[in-house]
Amino acid sequence: MAAPTMTDSTGRNQAELIAMLTALRGLDGSATVDPASILDGDEVSGEITVTGAVLGDFVLASFSLDTADLVLAAAVTATDTVTWSILNNTGGTIDLASGTLRVRVLPRA
Repeated sequence: MAAPTMTDSTGRNQAELIAMLTALRGLDGSATVDPASILDGDEVSGEITVTGAVLGDFVLASFSLDTADLVLAAAVTATDTVTWSILNNTGGTIDLASGTLRVRVLPRA
């Protein structure tokens, strides 16, 4: 006899509930980044592996240091891969020290 499928009060099964909780919590990744000098109008970029990330997921990114009016962007660009970019449109050269770049991927429903 097969074990009964666990459901909640709305009738969702266990797999659906786990998927919902994962979507709420998100998937995390991080890397040590040393962007060095970024000229005005230039950018630096790299990749972080985030297992479970797929195209179309939402991405939040943060850097452990003051980004001095730079633009930090991140997106899922392939399965399990988040590409981040730091763009400089400040009018001058910015030299960031080494820090930790963190991303949180929120799977789409």
